[in-house]
Amino acid sequence: MLTSSSAQLFYFDEDTTYLDHGGYGATPREVMSAYIEECQKVEEAPRPFFEFDFYNTWQQHAAMVAQRFSAQAEDLALTNNATDGLNAVLRSTPLQSDDEILITSWTYGAIANAARYMARRQGARVIEAPFHYPNPNPEQCLEALKAAITPRTKIAIVDHITSATALVLPIEKMVQLCHEYNVAVLVDGAHVPGQLSLDLQTIHADWYVANLHKWYFVPRGCGFLWAGKQRQIELVPSVLSWDIEKPFPHSFEWIGTRDPSTWLSIPAAFNFMDHLGENNVRQHNHTLIKEGAALLAKAWHISSTTPASMTGSMILVPLPADINFPATDEGRRKLQMLLWNSYKIACPCILYGNKLYIRISAQIYNKAADYEKLAQAISAIKKA
Repeated sequence: MLTSSSAQLFYFDEDTTYLDHGGYGATPREVMSAYIEECQKVEEAPRPFFEFDFYNTWQQHAAMVAQRFSAQAEDLALTNNATDGLNAVLRSTPLQSDDEILITSWTYGAIANAARYMARRQGARVIEAPFHYPNPNPEQCLEALKAAITPRTKIAIVDHITSATALVLPIEKMVQLCHEYNVAVLVDGAHVPGQLSLDLQTIHADWYVANLHKWYFVPRGCGFLWAGKQRQIELVPSVLSWDIEKPFPHSFEWIGTRDPSTWLSIPAAFNFMDHLGENNVRQHNHTLIKEGAALLAKAWHISSTTPASMTGSMILVPLPADINFPATDEGRRKLQMLLWNSYKIACPCILYGNKLYIRISAQIYNKAADYEKLAQAISAIKKA
């Protein structure tokens, strides 16, 4: 159950204030213990494990993930992370000259880079739908997406929850809109499992990628790729190896020797979440993030423009206008380092639209005092 001492379930130093679960996650002690135990089991006899046990073990854990998110086992492959799965889709999608890959202005930078690289190699183009921030609005997202679709749009990459702007998007409506124009949809759900209820069947995407090492307590790195049955033909992993002639998802099982202990830790992470109650975790985090954002807004005399419908377990908060750091990447990085080195506060500073923001997360180990500490630190930095 959730308690005021939930931070003791993790490895944080008592002086650390961790407000970046959305960045790298944090693994509970009991899940990390299971991970270490799985590592040791493999090391007791590596060859017998990889030769006789690996395939069945991979399939069992992939099936467990599929069941958790209302999918069929034959439609889901385990991956190292969401980026891994997304690259596999892009590499497996043939493009013709002048075809278009549609992304948005909120697409995660690494994904936008991958899309541009794959488009450039095949003579295609990347088109960006402009989503407004600040003052985000779900309807504006739908309108911008619709306006960016052309007869040449081959595939759209859309976020379920954005990274830098930390916004929950109307994903079902976005997918439906793209399908009305015969555009295939690849959903980046890196932040979704553990932050929102996820039913892969009801979204109706063509592909869906996600992480389990961010909000679902699995050790890094662990993700999955779900593909609709009509999209599984010729779908192969980014690393081409022995199994690429097998049908999906079996083509993803062996891409060379790698440590499977993260995947083997999935049951422990699921048990940890179930013991707490996933609905309890999500409600705790959702309530706390709103409290934290309101606390910062009051302390810094600023306003947050994120609507409730677009808020999950993290949020972007503008820094005070008189903060003595330039709105540059260097300024962002220096402030982020100062918060850690001088105050032991770990949270990302975001540069967006020539303005500096703080992206805060809420997890079961956080409490209101964490955001008060951040508010006080920024106030002290302003006076220094």
